[in-house]
Amino acid sequence: MTTSLALEYIPRRMRELGYAQNYYLRFRHLVMQPAEQLELDAYNQIFILVEEPSDVKVQSDFGLYDTTDNQTNEQIYEHQGLIAIENFSKQVNHVRFIQVIPKHKLIAFKIQL
Repeated sequence: MTTSLALEYIPRRMRELGYAQNYYLRFRHLVMQPAEQLELDAYNQIFILVEEPSDVKVQSDFGLYDTTDNQTNEQIYEHQGLIAIENFSKQVNHVRFIQVIPKHKLIAFKIQL
């Protein structure tokens, strides 16, 4: 997914989830060392993979992105929950995400005395 497409997709997706314009965006550019593995906690966030990295596996509660795996029939660009990222390359690799962080909704309480 390109960055432009992701920036068009995100507002629609957040409206579907009931957040309208109540979210923050962060661009995340991960620089992964050869054979590095890392995990991101994104239980209340959405990470949109952009710029399609090669030799990288991204797996989360939403699905799998791994162009090295010939057994998968779909590549998932939207990730949430525990996100595991692995660089299969023998070189430094760059993985770019747009992180979508929903704002907490304020609930008004009426106190009666």
